[in-house]
Amino acid sequence: MPNMANINVAVLGDPEFAKELGKKGSVTDFTIYNYKSDQLTAAFMVPTSYPDKLQSLTHVLMMADTVILVVKALNKEIGEFIIALDLLGFQKGLIIFDEYVEKDKFISLVKGTALESFIIVDKAPAEIYPRLAAYEIPKSPVEYVMVDAAFDVKSVGTVVLGVSRGNFAVHDELQSYPEEKKAGVRSIQVHDKDVRNAVPGDRVGFSLKGVNVEDVERGHMLAKPGALQASDMLTGSFKKSKYFSEQVSAGMKMFIAAGLQYRQVDIVEIEGDSITLKADRKVAFAKGSHFLLLKPDGKMRIAGVMTPQ
Repeated sequence: MPNMANINVAVLGDPEFAKELGKKGSVTDFTIYNYKSDQLTAAFMVPTSYPDKLQSLTHVLMMADTVILVVKALNKEIGEFIIALDLLGFQKGLIIFDEYVEKDKFISLVKGTALESFIIVDKAPAEIYPRLAAYEIPKSPVEYVMVDAAFDVKSVGTVVLGVSRGNFAVHDELQSYPEEKKAGVRSIQVHDKDVRNAVPGDRVGFSLKGVNVEDVERGHMLAKPGALQASDMLTGSFKKSKYFSEQVSAGMKMFIAAGLQYRQVDIVEIEGDSITLKADRKVAFAKGSHFLLLKPDGKMRIAGVMTPQ
């Protein structure tokens, strides 16, 4: 039976194609195109500021349930997409080939990566929608909302937009991480309609009480008190990208993409597959999450992936 929950889809390689998939919505460093039918509600997300800003890509990937990768040329951007998708462990996705792409060469490029399990489809919305409608969103071990925008609405108060990774209801008492601010859910909207509950995959709007906009800025995460961790010292396992030629060593300054948090970090210690980082600000995270370790000014910008303890 088709999954009726909302699904968040990263569209990579062809920003114009997203216009055929949905109606244009909000625009920041990523653009959202919304689609709704009886079988499917989807948010198609395009990293608008990519490739100039790497965080535009990481933001979209951290919010995505699945991916549509349009291969128009075997260039540096496609290589970066393959590296990021593989490190983050995307197991399901759709691949669309442009007419003149060397398909065999691409297939050999992704051999041994997560993209091996992606399905090749035609560049036709009518083929794509049913595949997305049948997609089952993996259950998150920890329930949270990843905030990508916050603003004041007259007579309503603080409103946040984000992607739900759990079940939430009006009157829930939550905490805004990495801060320790308590936030009550006054009302919930999904696609501009008032609802009593939000489910995994929903793109939500929460009206909150007890917090100001500064307490729930982009990158913050909303969850039940005690559900998430927050620290500026991060220890965990590290897997280096096989394409990152530089040595990753103690004393280096790099960046991490942790959800929608983009933080500068110092590598305090690295030994084998264990790494310790000191971030310039506290980072909120859920157990089992993945951080991309980045060098935005490098020739190769994605160094690897860290899984915090």
